[in-house]
Amino acid sequence: MEKNTFEQPRLETEDLESLSRKLFLANQELQKLQTQRSEMLANISHDLRAPITAIRSAVDLLLSGHSLSPEDTKAAIYTIDRRTATLENLIQDMYLLFSVEDTSRSFQLSTLEAAPFFEEYFYDTILDSRYEQHEMLLEIPDNLNCIIEIDIQKIIRVLDNLFSNAANYTQPGSSICLQVKKLPDQKLLSVSVIDNGPGIPQEALTHIFDRTYTVSDSRTPNSHTGSGLGLSIAKAIVERHGGIITCESDSKKGCNFTFTLPCRVSK
Repeated sequence: MEKNTFEQPRLETEDLESLSRKLFLANQELQKLQTQRSEMLANISHDLRAPITAIRSAVDLLLSGHSLSPEDTKAAIYTIDRRTATLENLIQDMYLLFSVEDTSRSFQLSTLEAAPFFEEYFYDTILDSRYEQHEMLLEIPDNLNCIIEIDIQKIIRVLDNLFSNAANYTQPGSSICLQVKKLPDQKLLSVSVIDNGPGIPQEALTHIFDRTYTVSDSRTPNSHTGSGLGLSIAKAIVERHGGIITCESDSKKGCNFTFTLPCRVSK
């Protein structure tokens, strides 16, 4: 049989084209990540500037040598305290996001029954005064017999973020529901935080987990949602656990934030 002398060069060309395509896509993804990081740092710098300016103004007032009334002194000290807390929270969020995304840092995993963990979280949470004007609901099947392996504090951070968002972005009297269920025929646990507030516009849903995205007034008229790190942190934590996080929303019927966790049936 005559050997095809063109086969080897053709294969090499195809391999080179495939490699070039992969390199091109990898470079695009790297550029996208670099752009996102630059935008995030620019947003953070902006968010840092306001509290620092307020603290500096309050300190200058206290050091001015002017005779200040007790009320003015108290107001300046209150400003310093409040703005310092803002800075602390932002710095903590930055550190947590970077540490979670650093895969060389291992999570402190614990193996536990899912139902008692989420029940305990729910009943601890409803004691918080932020939720006293909301209807708090819990939906966990009686036969939810499954084991999860999680970093407890980090999953609590995800739940805290979703619950506080639901409380902040809904009116008094609205409902907030924690729904936990095992997905059929899958080794996944589904955890949802559902509210019936104003919801998020469809055009914003694809961006809300981006580090650099701020929903603006899509859920809270006359309010600013901050630097947007909360949902980015939640996404990073869930993905490090081998799950995904999504949001379904109707602009008039509220939001359903759902994340999944790998699980197995308890014996």
